[in-house]
Amino acid sequence: MRRITRRLPQPVLDLIQWADAANAVPLSADRVPGAEGDELRRLAALGALARELATPVIKEWPEPLASWAWDADVTVDASVAAAVREALRSNDVDVLALTYEHVVSGVNRRRLGTFFTPAPIVRYMIQQCKYLFHESPKHVVDPGAGVGAFTLAALAAWPAATVTAVDVNIVTLGLLAARAPVDAAVQRRLVLAPTDYLVWLQEQWCTLQGPRLILGNPPYTRHQCMTGKEKVAAKEVAGDLITSGLAGLSAYFLAATLKALKPSDAACFLLPSSWCETRYGRELREWLWKATKRRIEVQFFPSEIAVFPGTQVAAMILIIGPEQGEDQIFLSYSLGLQNDEVKPLGRQIIQSDRYKACPSTFTELLRTRKRMPIRASVRLGDVVRIRRGVATGGSSFFFINDITREEFGLPSNVLRSALVKPAHCTGIRFDVREHVRLGSIGLPRWLLDLNNSDAAILEGATAKYLVRGRELGVDKRHLTSHRPEWYLVEPVKPPDLFLVPVGKPFHRVIINDARAVGSNNFHGLYLSKDAPWPKERLAYWLMSGEGLRRLADLGRHYHGGSLKIEPGALRTLEIPEKLATLHDIEDWPHETSAT
Repeated sequence: MRRITRRLPQPVLDLIQWADAANAVPLSADRVPGAEGDELRRLAALGALARELATPVIKEWPEPLASWAWDADVTVDASVAAAVREALRSNDVDVLALTYEHVVSGVNRRRLGTFFTPAPIVRYMIQQCKYLFHESPKHVVDPGAGVGAFTLAALAAWPAATVTAVDVNIVTLGLLAARAPVDAAVQRRLVLAPTDYLVWLQEQWCTLQGPRLILGNPPYTRHQCMTGKEKVAAKEVAGDLITSGLAGLSAYFLAATLKALKPSDAACFLLPSSWCETRYGRELREWLWKATKRRIEVQFFPSEIAVFPGTQVAAMILIIGPEQGEDQIFLSYSLGLQNDEVKPLGRQIIQSDRYKACPSTFTELLRTRKRMPIRASVRLGDVVRIRRGVATGGSSFFFINDITREEFGLPSNVLRSALVKPAHCTGIRFDVREHVRLGSIGLPRWLLDLNNSDAAILEGATAKYLVRGRELGVDKRHLTSHRPEWYLVEPVKPPDLFLVPVGKPFHRVIINDARAVGSNNFHGLYLSKDAPWPKERLAYWLMSGEGLRRLADLGRHYHGGSLKIEPGALRTLEIPEKLATLHDIEDWPHETSAT
């Protein structure tokens, strides 16, 4: 059994221990994708709990849920069932959500993006939605229902509305059905839909009368966890609102929802905030910005707030109101989570003129403190070429240390000086001495580069090393298999400066005196002949207090305080045409603090 690392309420502990000891026949892996091994056995046991809680209503459930409950081949301990009933009645803790979180590991829950919304956020979103309608919605749809936080809240908030809970996970949806109120009138208003929301939206949404509200927490499934078939199906529904292959499932849910909204409809989602900044969210942002007849609100939780405990996801709330007869405002602001209550932080930023160009990111709207414009400034992209470092497709093979070089006898004309990781350089300069030091401590410092080699060089020691690469399967990897020759990395010249794109708490800059090429852990900066300053002066300004603050303004802010800056944003950085001499710069971080 997976060890429980934090104290849980006693009913949850008892239920987990019972499910572990019940020794039920495991569910098949396709019933709850991502779950495995003993997790599937415990999930099967929870079917017996649902049967105990819901009988006789269970016979009215959709078939996949009913079979999960009826087929469970174990009997629930009476004291465990009684404790769960009491916990659900008192509503002090979400006993079923906590149980599921500890029965299925966080890693395996990512396959279906199953992360449950804390109660204060549910209450806040329900209250925000009440302000959207002149009349209550007739239908509310929870697109990733889980164990039912939004579904149950919507049933209570709108007593005349039908609420549809949609989820592909039969266990979470079955637990929702088991915990739902047994009042017959409420049961008639609850619709359980054990299916893919993207499919349901195409088939069932049009049958519901308006006004309608889509409310919930779409699954946080990353694009890496989606199969090729799932991506193709999702793109068909999203249409032109998602053109990138890097979108996660929550972005597809949002795109499909935007396409489905009629004038009287509204939506309120709790989402990962990354789509507000990334390339894959550009069309989504454009749609929202140009929907001028709808009130739009983007509300961001600070990156240091763990909205979903145990995850590294920065979150935001998106509110889309029904269409009105006149142009509506676009609001953006930050949210705080204090004393079990969500509250706006600071002043709200209102964008009334939405006929201007859509902002490149929505998070930039939060920057209420406008920095003083720099007089006589230079746009970095006008005088500096910026590109990512070498993407090899197999760093452990293409970046080589001295031990491997000597083992295979690789000649110097197939190797180039390289810097692989920011941590390999301890200061603001990477020079020949630093490059030699990497060799002395066994770190990789060479890049295998055969772009300018003749046929003869592909024999002997080099050929022997390429055989090693094939034995390791390097030639079959995604990037290498799409090259004309798998062993030819992209040709990259040594940059003048390395900038580390991910920083915490700031972005590092390294002066490349060693004329090394960098891995794709770096952005390379190449100064043109028109640059008004030498590379050293630019580096020290970028690492000064003012430079770091302006870089932070352009970067994406992630959970835990990390920053990430993309080449496109970096090109827009305004820098004084005249920079102070090095001895005049007092507030740049010391070299030892840049490690």
